[in-house]
Amino acid sequence: MIAAVVGVPGSGKSTVIAEALKEISIPVVNYGDVFLEVARKKYGIEDRDELRRRLTAEEYKELHREAAKKVLEMAREPIVLDTHALVVVKTGFMPGFPKFVLDMLPISLIVIIEASPEEVLARRKRDARRRGGGLEDNVSLHQELNRAAAVHYAIEKGASVYIIHNKEGEQARSGRELAEVLREWMRGLGYHS
Repeated sequence: MIAAVVGVPGSGKSTVIAEALKEISIPVVNYGDVFLEVARKKYGIEDRDELRRRLTAEEYKELHREAAKKVLEMAREPIVLDTHALVVVKTGFMPGFPKFVLDMLPISLIVIIEASPEEVLARRKRDARRRGGGLEDNVSLHQELNRAAAVHYAIEKGASVYIIHNKEGEQARSGRELAEVLREWMRGLGYHS
């Protein structure tokens, strides 16, 4: 049972999740970390940039399958999956949940964390890890496509979609909102937090 929490880089997704964990107890799995762990073991890859440079499309797909299997093992009880609905690549946007991965994972809630494009870009400037440029800087387009992708995923899974607006300085409020949505989702599954 998975609640996928998605957002563009700089939306504050991981911060909002951390704030929610002050209110609710639920395991959080970062899909990118699981993916990188599998890539490290299988190909000796050390970072996410190297993933994009070294792997063929088929190798990438195989890693997705293996990472999804690991997540599936963790999802016997409700978990939050910290991930991306879409990932910016050189050729455009790639789905964070390709069909074969979506078919494997029991996702029943998708929460999108958003912020204004100006706030996202300002946050990215403060983060030394972010490079930016090209499609990555078109936050409005990325967020619009995230919404479309999330609705598509929800249709495929029979899941619901919830959007949280994470304004600058309001991460605690956004975290409480996420915690309440997760509590309601867990109640619907027959769990109590």
